[in-house]
Amino acid sequence: MTPRCTTVVCTEGFANEGDVWLTDIPLEQLTSGTFTSGQIIHLQVLWTPVAGKTPLVPTSTNLAIEYIIVSNGEVGVYGGGGFGWLSGTPETGMHVKIEDATVAIEAQANGFTDLLTPATLVGTVSSVPDSTIARQIATAAELLR
Repeated sequence: MTPRCTTVVCTEGFANEGDVWLTDIPLEQLTSGTFTSGQIIHLQVLWTPVAGKTPLVPTSTNLAIEYIIVSNGEVGVYGGGGFGWLSGTPETGMHVKIEDATVAIEAQANGFTDLLTPATLVGTVSSVPDSTIARQIATAAELLR
């Protein structure tokens, strides 16, 4: 499954290196709550890898991942982590190359069918800085949990 997120933003995180928020839900629907399907992905950068100073092995984890899927009004929340190579900053835009991160179902509505667990995330994400939109996506994610 390849997410086709139309909104990809980053912002400074709380006590971390930054947050990247992705969604394929139109922002008008996201803020009004008028959607029955879509995805929200939150990548929380825990630390930035530095060659020679931090472990750079496939088992290292510097990303916390939350993946929320809404399907026909039913919600599934996946969580996990993995390793990502980072460039940029929350102020200028972040680029994250994710290597073999894993996620699994953490919570689901009674009508939600888990078709992913266990899943591996691999790919590249490029984001633009926008703390306002990041807060809007974060608020929607909080309401869905």
